[in-house]
Amino acid sequence: MTLNSRMVWRFLIAVFLAAVVYAISETLEVRLWEPAFVTGWVLLAGMLILTLLNVRKKVPFLPVVPVRFWLQFHIYIGWLTVGVFLIHLDFSIPNGALELTIAVLFVVVALSGIFGIFISRSFAKRLTRRGEELIYERIPMFRHQLREAADDLAAFSVEKTGSTTIAEFYMDTLQVWFRGPRDYIEHLFELNGRIFQLERAFDDVSRYLNDDEKEQLGELRALVRKKYDLDYSDALQRTLKYWLFVHIPATYALLVFAVVHVVLVHAFTGAVL
Repeated sequence: MTLNSRMVWRFLIAVFLAAVVYAISETLEVRLWEPAFVTGWVLLAGMLILTLLNVRKKVPFLPVVPVRFWLQFHIYIGWLTVGVFLIHLDFSIPNGALELTIAVLFVVVALSGIFGIFISRSFAKRLTRRGEELIYERIPMFRHQLREAADDLAAFSVEKTGSTTIAEFYMDTLQVWFRGPRDYIEHLFELNGRIFQLERAFDDVSRYLNDDEKEQLGELRALVRKKYDLDYSDALQRTLKYWLFVHIPATYALLVFAVVHVVLVHAFTGAVL
């Protein structure tokens, strides 16, 4: 099965299970029971199960189900939880402060989770297509090395060619660009506008250079391409690394508010926990 077909099947299975929960809740309502209690507990159980994935990642050495299977299970339960959440709200917007807070947190968790699934699949393929995969923590070191190489080349070009054209071009156009990660949004969406702009700038300068200067300019152009690819890898890996800083805190906050909600509901209704 292709990735797209697997995603469709996961979604359809989750929709089917959510429909089963909805049918049960409707049956309970006909019998004058409160279906929100059932869907609420199913929802809380789903959120607890989803939280276990993060716990499982922190103890990868345990001889239990591998993380990749936990991840697949996480996706199924995630879609099911979205369906049960809509059923629990009766497909309406909550009006209480606590309920609205829970709803907002749930939307943040769900959307960040969907975003995480998407980038985990697509960014990994894009990084592989782009060439050698780099260790994220070593990217700043590689960037520093490229900047030093570009600085040295610009200075050496004056000594070798007797002209300041390349050095001036470097200082005016490239020196600041080499100092840190650039074009984050452009790399995420593969727009490539910056590299086209730089290539045109190189072509414009090249018209006025002799053969020795063109050789130096070619080496500088190669460094620019390496820096651009490095920024591409940095942008994608940074997103893969830090989207969890939204998803996980929002998940735990949601869980805390959900438990408070359950306690308050049972306290005010007199139901037994």
